[in-house]
Amino acid sequence: MPTLLEPTPPPVRFRLSSAGRFFAGWAWLILKNVLGWALILISPAVGFTLPGPGGIPLFLIGFALVTFPGKRRLTTRVLRGRPMDLELKRFDLIEIGIALVLSTVLFWPFEKRYWQELNLRSLTTAFHITMALVVLSILWVGTRFGLRGINILIRWMPRLRRKIRPWLSRHGIYLLPPRYHKRANPSKSDVDSVSEVNDQILEIHERYRRGALGALKKGWPWIRRGIGVGITVWIFAIMIAPLRKRWPLVKEQIHTLNWGRFALAAVMFAVFLLLFRAISWRRVLKGFGYKLPIWASVRIWSTSEMARYLPGAIWQVLGRVYLVRPYGVSSIISSTSQILELCMFLFANVLIGSSCMLWYGAKVSHDRTTHLTLLAVMFLMPGLAILLHPKIFYGITNRLLARLGKPIITKRLRGWKLIRLLGYMIVGLMWQSLAVFLIAQPVLHLKPDWWWMVAAAYCMGWIAGFLAFWAPAGVGPREWVFAQIMMIVIPAHLRAQYFPDAASFAATAFFLGFVLRLWTLAGELILWGTSMLLDYRGATNRANPLDSVPQS
Repeated sequence: MPTLLEPTPPPVRFRLSSAGRFFAGWAWLILKNVLGWALILISPAVGFTLPGPGGIPLFLIGFALVTFPGKRRLTTRVLRGRPMDLELKRFDLIEIGIALVLSTVLFWPFEKRYWQELNLRSLTTAFHITMALVVLSILWVGTRFGLRGINILIRWMPRLRRKIRPWLSRHGIYLLPPRYHKRANPSKSDVDSVSEVNDQILEIHERYRRGALGALKKGWPWIRRGIGVGITVWIFAIMIAPLRKRWPLVKEQIHTLNWGRFALAAVMFAVFLLLFRAISWRRVLKGFGYKLPIWASVRIWSTSEMARYLPGAIWQVLGRVYLVRPYGVSSIISSTSQILELCMFLFANVLIGSSCMLWYGAKVSHDRTTHLTLLAVMFLMPGLAILLHPKIFYGITNRLLARLGKPIITKRLRGWKLIRLLGYMIVGLMWQSLAVFLIAQPVLHLKPDWWWMVAAAYCMGWIAGFLAFWAPAGVGPREWVFAQIMMIVIPAHLRAQYFPDAASFAATAFFLGFVLRLWTLAGELILWGTSMLLDYRGATNRANPLDSVPQS
């Protein structure tokens, strides 16, 4: 409980910069117009299915969301029952314009698609022009009568308004609220202008707004998870569809898979995780002043990495913070070391993937898709290089920690240690690529000098899985991107030697992506089980972790 000596700290509020407010304003403008037009379009269908007012509230809410000049004046005119003066010349132009647009939308697809089936292509050009003029005339007459029908509906609007407006008010929706509101705190220099203009046509009661915001706040985590699950399911559906169609061929490729190579590759991957991931994280912690025992750090790293398969990206970070706390490492140092290690590994993947794609784009292919893919990959390099500069990385991290009221990082890794750690991880990725090649070679019939294709595909797949924050451990996006890169880098004439068509190769590549997921899981389990056995006392809390005190 806070006392007088310990006042309650003020809540932390993140304020957007001017650029952030600018982009947020435009994003909200676009979003509310999209929502508004969507509600307007679905309101007729709702009106035919629901009793009473039906889709009228949806239409009014959608119309209130869309933005265009003169909207309130137009709404006021319609609700008062003032019809359009169709004798004005501008309405003649409007009728002709609507007729031209509708005739183009209706006549051109019919001309392009169905006339050939009806054997009317052999008719003369004069006949086509005549038919176009006939359609235009019919639509012009329909538009003219349609506008007059709208005028009849507008004359009925006062009657509808007297019924709809009280119904909306009872439900907390106020149609055409007062145009002028008194300001809460008018400035002394602006005494004459004590009211502000309200151009909205609908106003929702504060109680309903608070309820909607509260419901959105409570339901947003589930909405976000639902979107992530939907994207993952969609990716898996894309991958499974060619597997079902080409299953006999894929079944033959299963027999070509060498399970001895798979076991050797799993052990190689476990060695990669041990020497180039877990030990790298231990080196980062050592640079911050904390020297953990080797197998204790491997156990903590591998256990927290297994938490990636749980829904929600936070469990990996929280798990490592919890497991490393008995060794005297604070949560801030643990999280920072984990972020730094992941950023270094991400940068190493980008370097390997972009280098291999650069070799492919320069030596093998001149396809435009390849060049666009190469540019997309290399776009990440400058940003990561700038982010990993010690001054920028620690500056951003300490600024966020200060805003959160946490102590800043004072002990840092020097720049030359970051560069050495990056080179160490690049060597590890070369070793990992050899393990992937052992599995992929018999399935895709790859030559030994094509190992760089596998390296590019798997590094790019790992980047996609890392960026796909909604997918646990990147399941789905990593396999899909790996298969897509393999379909890009292996030329068509080489694929034709072993596969009857492109769909068969795609199905095999997707199958290989699933096999590689099993391979990574096997390697992670090997490392985790080994670390638990070799650090059994630490895993069962029988060791004294405080023997590893922070270095002075």
